[in-house]
Amino acid sequence: MMDDSFKNYWMNKLKYFSLFILLFAIYWFPDVILGYPEIYLKSLVGYDRQATATWIFLGNMAISLFLGILICYKLGYYKNTLSIFKIKNILFLLFTTIVLFIIYFFTFTYYNSHFITPGIAKEQAAYSRQIVFPFVQFISFAICAPIFEEAAFRTTIYRFFKNDKIAFIVSSISFAWMHTGANPILIVYLPMSVVLTLIYHRRRVLGESILVHCLMNALLPTIIVLLQTITGLYYL
Repeated sequence: MMDDSFKNYWMNKLKYFSLFILLFAIYWFPDVILGYPEIYLKSLVGYDRQATATWIFLGNMAISLFLGILICYKLGYYKNTLSIFKIKNILFLLFTTIVLFIIYFFTFTYYNSHFITPGIAKEQAAYSRQIVFPFVQFISFAICAPIFEEAAFRTTIYRFFKNDKIAFIVSSISFAWMHTGANPILIVYLPMSVVLTLIYHRRRVLGESILVHCLMNALLPTIIVLLQTITGLYYL
């Protein structure tokens, strides 16, 4: 009996560790395919190249989304999603979204005032704009990223660690670190990660953190400009 319990414990750990890797593999699949455009776009230039790359990326992204959502649905990741639309939950999410935007604005302004964005990040952004049309990047950034990242860093990590405090710490730090690595911009992503983890931690409803993450990614450029205009803060 003890042996079965021990075996089940580690099998469960292996299951969610493997799921974490699988979700990321599916999530990055469209980007990996476009990582070597010269293989299948060698003869194309300009608009034709960009249009072809866009449709290839969209097709792969649709497949990735379908597989990711299906896996999460089968494992019960979207349980109680409809409860998001209760008034008290909507108000809570609205409040935390506003708080998240404010925190991001001040931390990002501070970062921009004291540090230089790494050249590689600028090169990658410019390269992405050349490869596919902007609306595809928006879909990837505002929809795909929140769905996969929240499933991996919130529900999967919480199921891996039975201790909620450990899960909270690991989820918050690993999410931020994945985006920044050993870079000062961690001061921007870590507070954001803590808030997103708090949202999930409150009721263990994945849809809530996905929704806030989607709003964050979709509205962030506009909100930053709006808050700069309102506050007059460009440096901190």
